[in-house]
Amino acid sequence: MNIGVDIDNVISNFNEVLLNEFLIHDKDLRNSGIINANADYITRGMFDWSKEELDEFYMNNIERIAKKLVLLDGTKEYIDKLKNAGYNIFIITGRDNGEYTNPYEMTKKWLDKNNIIYDKLILTNAYDTHSKTKECLKNHIDIMIDDSKRICEDCVINNITTLLMDTPYNKDTNITRVHNWEEIYEFITEYKKN
Repeated sequence: MNIGVDIDNVISNFNEVLLNEFLIHDKDLRNSGIINANADYITRGMFDWSKEELDEFYMNNIERIAKKLVLLDGTKEYIDKLKNAGYNIFIITGRDNGEYTNPYEMTKKWLDKNNIIYDKLILTNAYDTHSKTKECLKNHIDIMIDDSKRICEDCVINNITTLLMDTPYNKDTNITRVHNWEEIYEFITEYKKN
């Protein structure tokens, strides 16, 4: 069985690190802090930055930020369990989008540094809603795990079993939701039995 796994907010703490970086930069920029704690995403109205300020900070820092991410609790343990049980792990990440100098090499180094075992690393364009679905179909992915509601919905439309990692910005959907790697592991082992 082939399992597709996103990186940011699925195996890494992307939102946590990004928010911390925004808070640090905000102190230098205006020190106004979070103005809308209910914003659906960090880069969409949580701070009082202009679009230009936000885009400039993001583009100038995203590669540095991505390199310092750490694994979410249980990630390595449960990916190892899945591999040991005979599952194939396909890391499918939307990092081929012009934001990184050498996204494949950077991502491979990060996975190696964190001792994540996988069968194949696939990079797609995060801004193309269909790119991960195309890779899932091409690689015969049985279950895709992602945090993007629009990507998960596209996978579901194409009959790919999908797990949505719970985040504040993906609440309004009825796709099967998971909160941690223990839940992911339990879903996959039950899925195989059925």
